Amino acid sequence: VVRASYSALVPSGAPFWIGKELGLFEKEGLRVDLIYINSATRVMAAMFSGEIQVSLAGVSSVVSAYARGSDTVAIAGAVNKINVSIYALPEIRGPDDLKGKKLGITRFGGLYDVAAQYALKKWGLQPGRDVVLIQIGDIPSIMAALAGNSIQAATLQPPFTIRAAQIGYRELMDLSKAGLEYQNTAVISTRSILKKSPDTFRKFIRAYSSALAVFHTQRETTLKVMAKYLKGIDPVVLEKSYDAYREWVPEIPYINHAGMETVIEMTPGADKGRGVKAADILDETFVKELDQQGFYRALYKR
Repeated sequence: VVRASYSALVPSGAPFWIGKELGLFEKEGLRVDLIYINSATRVMAAMFSGEIQVSLAGVSSVVSAYARGSDTVAIAGAVNKINVSIYALPEIRGPDDLKGKKLGITRFGGLYDVAAQYALKKWGLQPGRDVVLIQIGDIPSIMAALAGNSIQAATLQPPFTIRAAQIGYRELMDLSKAGLEYQNTAVISTRSILKKSPDTFRKFIRAYSSALAVFHTQRETTLKVMAKYLKGIDPVVLEKSYDAYREWVPEIPYINHAGMETVIEMTPGADKGRGVKAADILDETFVKELDQQGFYRALYKR
């Protein structure tokens, strides 16, 4: 049994869900239990305690864990761009109107914090002095805080960006179009777990890659699976989210190396302890093997 976790209820989890729902893991002879763990700290704790062997999670957690001495490693790409936007209340007409206002993020040190810091820097605004960053916890709470005017802007990802636009909030920056190379999420494990059972992971990445092909080529099937995991989501929002994620999720799950360097640069504490280099926290062996065997060419009939 392979216990695998996913860390967010957003479409990036779809390849794991597809693998499970369509029996693609079983086809490779694997029994995979999927677990939802919504915090990077808890994902790492679960991995080190042996509760899970693999996770679809944010790359900054891999950087932090490695800097603290762990052997965590990214083995396949998931979302190879920073797919976060900054949205504000309608009366905020541009970045300058944010002065003296509050911007909501999930947690300090996480993806949303990185996105907010990057956007503010681009706009020449100083976090803390010009704009106060407020740690709120999860996205539904951020949406509630915006609605109640306790924050005036927020970092959001689809499907919430689509909802925000529907309500009439104003998009101030789409970071996926801001020219920032950033590896957002990846399939992660540890070198010691991989060493123990390389064959299991070889099969796992085969199944994950097959699920990616379904994600990219079978729209209706994918939407059906996504609707099951993202319960109660408006069908229009679901479709728009899917279209957005197709741009950011690679067909062949190589990792964005330049994006990894950015994550290292922007992760608090990565320069302390061991100096982290992209090569330290990357192992694309299984993806490369499949590529050399012509597996992806056959998957996408090229």
